[in-house]
Amino acid sequence: MDGFIKIAVITGGSSGLGLAMAEKLGQLGYRLVLLARNPDKLKVAKEKLRSKGYEAEYFFCDVTVPASLSKVAMELVENYSSIDFLAINAGVVAPKLLEDKEFDEIAQELNTNLLGAIYSTRAFLPLLQPGGTVVLISSGFGLMGAAGYSIYCASKAGMINFAEALRRELKHKKISVSVACPGDIDTPQYHKETKDMPVWMKGAKSPRGLKSAAAVAQYIVKGAMKRQFLILPHFEVRTLTWVSRVLPRALKDRLLDKLFPLPNSRN
Repeated sequence: MDGFIKIAVITGGSSGLGLAMAEKLGQLGYRLVLLARNPDKLKVAKEKLRSKGYEAEYFFCDVTVPASLSKVAMELVENYSSIDFLAINAGVVAPKLLEDKEFDEIAQELNTNLLGAIYSTRAFLPLLQPGGTVVLISSGFGLMGAAGYSIYCASKAGMINFAEALRRELKHKKISVSVACPGDIDTPQYHKETKDMPVWMKGAKSPRGLKSAAAVAQYIVKGAMKRQFLILPHFEVRTLTWVSRVLPRALKDRLLDKLFPLPNSRN
């Protein structure tokens, strides 16, 4: 394979933000490698990208299974020898109070969002070229705790700290590490999330602005290319982050309690 071709690997790349990021990277000349659990969605995503003139292929992969990731990594070594951009995007969310979650639901969310991110990074890290880029997709809820999202918040907060440690570990290799914390994105996962959420969460007003996957992907890719560590695509998340740093804890909690739904508002 020609050495000058740039290779981008995207986990959770079959739809939503992952697919939108793949398209933005395709526009920058990357050859795209999509990873996800659904072969049918992967095939559709590949054909969509190729119809737009981008080089793309896919591998079925479960990020919670190290052997599955290792198998893909070996394929990539054979096909390309190295990669240049790694987007850790696979994730799940199931809004529900902790007391209503089954233990297997807790495990699935943590395993996919946090362990899956760590496993994926570990599997593909040896393939990254010096000067390469890693971007991990966390969430605005990784920066704060929201009722109904306890496990999701924990997993996404863990990803932010993981990314910060990784940035320091890879600095001497000149590999850039970024972590993106978007708000709500117009994706199939978002619409499933809002459809499945408890009634007490649905009617509440909150500062959650819905943005297109394409707009968020463009913002994230641009920030990663600038080697920016913390990428905040949504104005609402940037504002809440600033407020959290400036306000005393008691005032911050009072504000967030008014902005985001609480279970005592269930009907």
